[in-house]
Amino acid sequence: MADAQTMQAYAENIEAYKSLVGEMPENPHLENFVSYLAAGADILDFGCGVGNSAAKMRDKGFSMTCMDASHDMIEAAAELHGLEVIQQNFSDLDAAQAFDGIWACYSLLHAPKAEMPGNLDRIVTALRPNGILYIGLKLGDKEQRDAVGRFYAYYTEDELSGLLRAAGLVILDCRIDQSRGLLGQMDKGLHMIAKRPA
Repeated sequence: MADAQTMQAYAENIEAYKSLVGEMPENPHLENFVSYLAAGADILDFGCGVGNSAAKMRDKGFSMTCMDASHDMIEAAAELHGLEVIQQNFSDLDAAQAFDGIWACYSLLHAPKAEMPGNLDRIVTALRPNGILYIGLKLGDKEQRDAVGRFYAYYTEDELSGLLRAAGLVILDCRIDQSRGLLGQMDKGLHMIAKRPA
């Protein structure tokens, strides 16, 4: 789960974060993810933040369920996009075969690496057979806090591939890109799409 210090950092920087995500261009990873899904599919945004991605998927006709641990993010998602968001930590997910797709964009990187196997097991349980997971993380191999106190776990391509396969998922796509973060730094992103077998 995201820790209290990370959530406090987002609370203190929520206006800057809203501005940052509002200025971002169209997300090619979102377009890639939804291309694997049928019209009207049930999608969980697992750590939805201020709700930009969830709103875009909703507007494309998908049925959205949104969750986030941060009260400030939940308020922002309602204010900016009219979204109803469930306040939950990653460990609270207890759905079984409820979703055709799960979107985890730069959310699970706020949980310690030791928690990733359990988080992925819960995701696999929540996916329907042939369900699709998108996971976006930062590329690297460390665990550390940034200048405002947010915790980050970084993953290599081989590390994430191994974790997804160990959870029983089949990897369909892997991409690496670069984007600007809240503090103005350029970070390399690691993006994978995987499927729960039938």
